[in-house]
Amino acid sequence: MTTSGSAYGTGQQSGLIVQQEGKPQQVLAKFLNLMLNYQCGLTITVIQELDQAAEILLQEGTAARCVFVVQNNPLSNEHTLDSLGHNGALPLFLVLPQSAIERQRGIVGERLSIYYCPWETAFASAESSLQTIVSDVLEDHGIGNLIQDIDKVPYAVLQQRVERRLKNLNTLPTLPEIIVRIMCLVSDPKTTTEQLEQLLCRDPAIVMKLQQVVKSPVFADIGRKSSWSLNAIIVRLGLKKVGAIAQQIKLVNSLVKPQESAFDMRRFWEHSVGCAVIADKLVTGKMIVLETKLEFNDYWISALLHDVGKLVLGFFYWDWFARVVEQMEKGGLDFCTVENKLGDMVNHERVGQLLMINANMGEDIAHAVGSHHTVGDDPSPLSCLTHMADNLCKEIGLGYLPEEPSRYDPRVMKKLKLVDGNIPVLREALAEDILEEVKNMVDQCL
Repeated sequence: MTTSGSAYGTGQQSGLIVQQEGKPQQVLAKFLNLMLNYQCGLTITVIQELDQAAEILLQEGTAARCVFVVQNNPLSNEHTLDSLGHNGALPLFLVLPQSAIERQRGIVGERLSIYYCPWETAFASAESSLQTIVSDVLEDHGIGNLIQDIDKVPYAVLQQRVERRLKNLNTLPTLPEIIVRIMCLVSDPKTTTEQLEQLLCRDPAIVMKLQQVVKSPVFADIGRKSSWSLNAIIVRLGLKKVGAIAQQIKLVNSLVKPQESAFDMRRFWEHSVGCAVIADKLVTGKMIVLETKLEFNDYWISALLHDVGKLVLGFFYWDWFARVVEQMEKGGLDFCTVENKLGDMVNHERVGQLLMINANMGEDIAHAVGSHHTVGDDPSPLSCLTHMADNLCKEIGLGYLPEEPSRYDPRVMKKLKLVDGNIPVLREALAEDILEEVKNMVDQCL
């Protein structure tokens, strides 16, 4: 039996997936698991044997809210059908090939609360898609969509919703406490150099790496001394810059990849750090026009973590992530386009936004992380900057894939007073030495 967490004894609402062995079944189960975790806030148990289902449902008790069976043949035992659906009390989803569904209807008869999801239309953008069928049924059973209208809900309400419904979800990483404490300090205008120094000194590894990182070409403005004290670094670079780099160092080294995942951590951090460096160059070099001044800590962390949703997917849903990457390579497409093509039920933007909200990283950063592709009609300056840094990073060969295409949103271009002809100029200005700078900085962080 494999699980993504059990809700037993936690008060968390749960779901059960019975997944038959086989590649299509595995892909469909991963898709469901991802959707039920982040769209519905359900903790999911995945098993491969039907005869285990009754025991699991008994353990879950009233926490159990839905059951899925993903296999290539109909269920012939009527007692099993009644047991899985608690005699109609739980919605039971049968995810089967269309030919098996026709045979299953003859077996089921008039039973209530059984719903059919054909394999053939699982990822279609239509009413017969797996996402649409499941979402509509669960909504009718009182399990609302956590991310529906996420950008229209007051942030304080959204925080409460995320905290309540995702608190026991073990596929949403918890950021180290020191990262949140650094964020609080640098966001407070009353914070002193000594206060930040005292906090950082509690983690000698951060201090050591920080002293190495500031020697990289990215921070050439600090000077060429062979060594700097932590106090001197803070005084020279400023609280917000040091705070942001300290958070970066901790993040790079604290998120441990599960053994079963082949996610490319090195490539991910090169793209992430590259985006942060580019965002800084765009701002400090006045290479783009922003409506308002942005704080270094905000735009560095936003750019650094804009793709953290990919990291979550690559860690906990590697099979699904690998499917997206395979489609990218085949079609020469960017990650977001493939997500849309495959149903776009819970994309990496939304997962990243949920993580930022859950980690209390602030409304502006959470919004920018959640809208660096789907920017909306009136994108914020931070979203615009993050969007540009992300795409320019891909332009110079620092995407998750070496030749991942860029895709600039016209609304961002208009906000920043840019035209298509500006892109090659920006790319050329940024490309010089930046690849070496970024790789060197990642080396120093790791």
